Amino acid sequence: QAFLPNLRRSSNPRVVTISSRMGSMSHASSDRIAYRASKAAVNKVMQGLASDLRSEGIAVVSMHPGWVQTDMGGKAADITPQQSAAGILAVAETVTMERSGQFINWDGSDISW
Repeated sequence: QAFLPNLRRSSNPRVVTISSRMGSMSHASSDRIAYRASKAAVNKVMQGLASDLRSEGIAVVSMHPGWVQTDMGGKAADITPQQSAAGILAVAETVTMERSGQFINWDGSDISW
């Protein structure tokens, strides 16, 4: 609500939220269940916002940062934090209403809910 006036003034309004593939309903596993549940909740909120804000032309997406070499991902993870951030930024800059309501990977590919 606090950001809505600024979004309405923007020439290309969009909301990009960092989530995780671990919050996808199609990624069925019980490890880190609290983390998974929190990301699933974020995804559902973003789906709702995408629906609510569509009529105002405000795009809303959730993004998975990839398996990143962090404390959580470890050294065996696929990508560096810099690669993840660069990918997220590249995708975020091109999000349009056509992609609103989607779950998007850091590399721009779609992820099933």
